[in-house]
Amino acid sequence: MAVSVRKPSSTAEIKVPSIPTTGAAIPPSPAVPPAELSPSELVRGYKLLAVTMFSMMLAMSLAESIQPNFFREEIGMNGALNGYLIAIREVPGFLLIFVSAILLRRGLAHATGISLIIAGVGYTLFAPTTEYWMVIIPTLISSVGYHSWLQLQPALGLSLARKGEEGSVLGRLNSIGFLGSMLALVAVVVSLWGLERWTSIEQGPILRAFFIVAGIAAAIGAFVIWKFPTAEVDRVAARAAPRITWRPEYRLYYWLALFDGSRMQIYFAFAPFVLVEHFDVSAIELNIVLIIAMLIKWRMGPIIGQMVDRHGEKRMLTIGYVLHLTVFLGFAFSPNVWLAYLAYLGYNFMFLFSIGTTTYLKKICRREDLAPSLAMGVSLSHLTAIVVPVVAATLWDRLGYQFPFIFGTVFIFGSLFLTRKIDVARQRWDAQPAAA
Repeated sequence: MAVSVRKPSSTAEIKVPSIPTTGAAIPPSPAVPPAELSPSELVRGYKLLAVTMFSMMLAMSLAESIQPNFFREEIGMNGALNGYLIAIREVPGFLLIFVSAILLRRGLAHATGISLIIAGVGYTLFAPTTEYWMVIIPTLISSVGYHSWLQLQPALGLSLARKGEEGSVLGRLNSIGFLGSMLALVAVVVSLWGLERWTSIEQGPILRAFFIVAGIAAAIGAFVIWKFPTAEVDRVAARAAPRITWRPEYRLYYWLALFDGSRMQIYFAFAPFVLVEHFDVSAIELNIVLIIAMLIKWRMGPIIGQMVDRHGEKRMLTIGYVLHLTVFLGFAFSPNVWLAYLAYLGYNFMFLFSIGTTTYLKKICRREDLAPSLAMGVSLSHLTAIVVPVVAATLWDRLGYQFPFIFGTVFIFGSLFLTRKIDVARQRWDAQPAAA
C-alpha cells in the first residue's frame, strides 16, 4: 500500500496508514508520493510570507495613496487623464499570462521575489517625474511587478492551507498585509500634517521621497520571500504544469475574473478622483479615510475568510456583489462628502469578499493548474482594462462623474448572475466528464 502524507498543521503529526497484516499478498506499491511541507516548514513559510505581505502591501499603499494628489498637484492631471493612465497601466495585467509563463520557470517563491524587485524599481522611478508623459514608464514597470504579485501571493498562501481552511489562511495573511498598508498610510498622514502645520515646505519633495521608500519596502519583501519553503509535491506539480492554462472546466472562474476586473478598473481609476476633484478632499483627509479602511480590513480579513470556509463561496460572493451594487450607486449619487466617504469605506470592505473567487478556483482545479490559472484570471480581469477606463473617462468628460459608476453596475449584475451558478462539488476537475 502506498504511503500517503497529509498536509499537517503546525501541531499535527504526520499520519501513515497501517500496513495490512493478514496473510493476503501485499500488492506492489507504486513510488512514494512527494512529501508535503513538514510542520516546521509550514511555520517558517507562514512567517516569511507574512513579512513579505507586510512589506509589499506597505509599498503598494505608500505609492497608491499619494498618487492621486501627486498626479494632481505635481503633474497637473485630472480625472480623465488619470483614466487614460489607468488604461496604460493595465496593459501588463492583460499580458500577465505570458509574464507568468516566464517567471514560473524559476519556481513560485523566486518568481514572487523577481516580481517585487520589478515593482520596487517602478515605484522608485516615479520620484523624479514632472510631466504626464514621464509617469508612463514607471507606471508600466511597477504594473508588471505588482500584477505578477497579485496572482503569486494567493498561490503561495494556498500552498500553506489545509483542505477546508483556504479562506481562513488567506484571510489571516491579507490581514497582516492590511496592517502594513495601515502603517504606511499613517506615515503619510503624519508627515503631510507635520509639514502643513509646522513648516513652509511644499509637499512635493515628501511625496517623491515616499515613492523611494515604497521601492525599498518592495525590495525587502523580495529578499524575504526568496527563502520560502516549497513542498516536493508542489515542485513536481510545477514541473508538470502547463505554462499557459486554459481549461473549459474553469470557465465560470474565468468569467468572474473578467467581470470583477472590469468593475475594479472603474473603482481604482475614478473613486479617489471623485473625492479629490469633486469634493476637494486633501491628501491628509484622503489618507485618513484610507487608514480607517485598512483598519477595517485588518480586523475583518480573518473573519471574512472564516465565513467563506463556513458558508461557502456562492453565498459569500452573492452578499459581496449586492453590497458592491450599493457602493457604486453611493458613489454616483452621494449628495455630500460624508456619504462619499462611506461608499469609499464600503468598497474597501467589499474587497475582502474576493477571497471567495480564489478559494473557489483552488477547490475546483488541478493542483498543478493553480498558479497558471490565477495568472489567467488576472489577465482576463484586464481584458477590458483599456476599453473600460477609456469609456468611463469619456462618460466623466461628457456627462459627469456619476456616469462611470452607473456604467460599472452592469458588471456587478453580471457577477451576481454568474455567482448563482457556483456548484463546487459538480465543478471540481475530477467530477467533470472525461471528455472535458
